[in-house]
Formats: sequence, structure tokens, C-alpha cells
Amino acid sequence: MTADFERAQVYAAEVAAFDGTDLEDVVGFDTVARAITEVLDGDWWPGTAVAVRAMRADARSSNARCGDGQHTTISIAATQATIATGAHELAHALAGVDAGHGPRYRRAHLDVVSAITNRTRSTGRGDVHVEQLRHAYAAAGLTIGVRDWPAPPAPGSAIAL
Repeated sequence: MTADFERAQVYAAEVAAFDGTDLEDVVGFDTVARAITEVLDGDWWPGTAVAVRAMRADARSSNARCGDGQHTTISIAATQATIATGAHELAHALAGVDAGHGPRYRRAHLDVVSAITNRTRSTGRGDVHVEQLRHAYAAAGLTIGVRDWPAPPAPGSAIAL
């Protein structure tokens, strides 16, 4: 599979999994940044340090960029200020930007969707969103890589104090 094909398939799987859900609601930069920060500040985050910034007003696409291998900057475009976009970009930070949209990225994406939705939603619907994404990846013929970081906490898990 080429990198462009994998990227297109991941984007299509996200639409299949999340279109019409609250994860695709444009909620604004502050809400997305807060959701990302809650994951980063929680007990689970096993990835690099992450900075989150708003892109300039005319930007159309969000991104994650690796600085020095120990720091990732996530930039969120106003038109893409959704929890789904925040999870997508945070998954790049966990997998490593160089993982592209391949199997390692997709493993990270499932874990980040779990972490971000279960941490920021009192309804605990993250497991539903993860299963929707897992099913969409399978329907697209996309494999999920092996996790080499700790699993995110299960929905409703006790938090150690």
C-alpha cells in the first residue's frame, strides 16, 4: 500500500466511523485543545511532549509535526476544530509522525480515540467510537499494528490517587 492510499483510506474510515456523531461537531480550538491536554495530563499518556496551537485563520488543514523527536506540535485549523481531528493528530504524536497513516498509526488512533473520548465524555461512549473506527478500518482492509505502549484505561476504570 502506498502512503497516499493509506492516508485516503484512513480518512474514509474516519468519515464512516464518526460522520454524524458528536466527534465531528466543530467545537472550537479551546475545546479541542482542552480535550488533548486532558489526555496528555492524565496518567496514561505514553508519548512525546505535545504542544497544541491554533493555526492561522485561513488555514484549511490541521497537522502534527515532529520537532526534535521528543516533542510534537499539533496545529488545529478552525474549520477542523473537532474532537475527531484532535484524536487524529494526537495519534500521530503517539505513533510518531514518521509512521504516517500505517498500521502503527492506526493502533495509536484507536487508543487515542479511547483515551480522549472516555476522558472527556461523562457518558463513557468512547468504547462505541473505538468499535466504530475499528470496524471502519476492517471494512477498508486496513490492518491494526501492534501496541508497544501501555493500553489506555478502560471506560469506567478507577483512577489512582
